[in-house]
Amino acid sequence: MTSQPLYHARPAHPLEYWLSPDLARVSQPNAPSRLRQLADAQGTVAAGWSSAIAGGPVLALAGAFYSATSGNPAALAVLGPLGAALAALGLFFWKRVRTTLPNTDKSLITRGPGSARGGIVMVSVLSAIIGGILLTPLPAAADRGEGTVLVLAGTFLLIVALLVACILVPSVVLGRARQSFRLRIQSNPELRSAVEQDLAVWRDPYGNAGYGPL
Repeated sequence: MTSQPLYHARPAHPLEYWLSPDLARVSQPNAPSRLRQLADAQGTVAAGWSSAIAGGPVLALAGAFYSATSGNPAALAVLGPLGAALAALGLFFWKRVRTTLPNTDKSLITRGPGSARGGIVMVSVLSAIIGGILLTPLPAAADRGEGTVLVLAGTFLLIVALLVACILVPSVVLGRARQSFRLRIQSNPELRSAVEQDLAVWRDPYGNAGYGPL
């Protein structure tokens, strides 16, 4: 018995057709497609690494602040290199993730906001709550001197900066995931080649969803 060669039919539409912004505008935002699956998965992973990139400088700044206010360089000696390493690691993997196709076999769950507006609202609400909590000991801190008030104010600003790094920055990346994916396909030959290869072999395993729109 002879085995028959495996092959896939030629895609009905080229990649440029599926990448069309006009096609995306007339499509329901929640309509499933392979391109959207790739973009959303890549955006989710990239958002995580973008938080590391933004969080690294916050750690270093926290070390510098507490070393300056306490006169003890230990905080800067520990948090400075740790922040630099975190930012460098995040930048390395962020670039790597954005130039390769993600693994869509695993489900990626995000619990934060998925847009810049949602990120701003969440950071604002949390900042207001934390600010209210820190205002409680402010009168007593003022009696102890300006140094204590400065520590409280600096702590609040560092917490806000951390919220921005961990919530707002990833939400901006997630909100722009599809638009950014389209631009990088058009400008990055390596990523475009990977998507074209995926287009040639991909078939919806559960129905008849199209490869796009994006």
